[in-house]
Amino acid sequence: MDPVHNPFRPGAGRRPPALAGRDAVLAAFDVVVRRSEELGEGDRGWILNGLRGVGKTVLLNELLRRASERDWITAKVESGAGDSLSVALSQALVRGMRTATGRYPEPRLRRLLGVFKAFSLKADATGMVSLGVEVDPIRGVADSGRFADDLAALFEVMGETARELGIGVLILVDELQEADTAELASINTTLHYLGQGEAPLPLMLVGAGLPSLPAQLADATSYAERLYDYRPVGLLDRVAAVDALTIPTRALGVDWDDAALATAADVAGGYPYFLQAIGKHVWDNAISSRISADDVGVGLHAARREIDDGLYRSRWERATPAQRDLLRALADLAGDGTATVSALASRMHKSRVSDLSVARNELIKKGLVYAPERGMLAFTVPGMHEFVFRQDGQEIN
Repeated sequence: MDPVHNPFRPGAGRRPPALAGRDAVLAAFDVVVRRSEELGEGDRGWILNGLRGVGKTVLLNELLRRASERDWITAKVESGAGDSLSVALSQALVRGMRTATGRYPEPRLRRLLGVFKAFSLKADATGMVSLGVEVDPIRGVADSGRFADDLAALFEVMGETARELGIGVLILVDELQEADTAELASINTTLHYLGQGEAPLPLMLVGAGLPSLPAQLADATSYAERLYDYRPVGLLDRVAAVDALTIPTRALGVDWDDAALATAADVAGGYPYFLQAIGKHVWDNAISSRISADDVGVGLHAARREIDDGLYRSRWERATPAQRDLLRALADLAGDGTATVSALASRMHKSRVSDLSVARNELIKKGLVYAPERGMLAFTVPGMHEFVFRQDGQEIN
């Protein structure tokens, strides 16, 4: 079939043609939107946590799109991308503030703009802030230089302004597990403070990260377990996986043989990134408007090659020989699950658990593994263990 009209979109953060299996999250957000606009009340922050490639960034972008369509004040940042979280957030909010100045009368925004300018000047010493209007910073609010205090003051004014305008504020932080403990504590403290008012302000923060993120937030402040609405983003169930494959093709007049669809869904295992890669290559190799088992067989071979080269191999090649030994042991013991560090040490014939510390910590920094809980280890990407098994010299003596 014509690859120009291929509806599938594998890749990091790319929106699939059908957001299959995510209706509950999107419906819940629509409730948040209505409460913010109709009652002037916000909700607890959300934490979307899951493995890489399950669609967390896609969901963040969808929430951003929906809020922007309602003329909300919005900002989206990625933690750990270079700047501190305070600088990144300040820079991201500039765009949201500039958009707001074009939508709402400037006098209604003047206090917020002045407070934000004071916050941004303190957060970013370069002072490169252009809000589209001339405004002086308001001294004494959000400019103490203490990130937690300043963020709380800024968010409070943002929420008050949004309530007056009949809208909401949406702050999105991707890769939140990359923030340091002090930054996580500042976010927790800010949301804790805002949630203590008589009526919660219509400001919502949504963070996304690996499954270890809830534990990291709890380590930063003890009350984080009650502070957020934790929403795990996992693999798709069978119905949603089938929808992800069939909704895009049927919209273009293309259907699947039952056997072909079952094979594609079985191999994907509900992993959203796999589903998009498989769909793309099956479409490109199909010879008619009804996808056959033969089409799937050819497409799966091409999809596996793309997934290996684009998703797994780069991670494998970033690992040192010692780190690869640990990855092999983890693949052998855990598969797509978890293994204790003590069991890994035993499998690798190490006399002490501490002998794995350097390799373990470096693999976590590189994003290949994570610690779902203390003393445990798991791959960040589904199916990584199968790739490890396919590498030469995977035997552990």
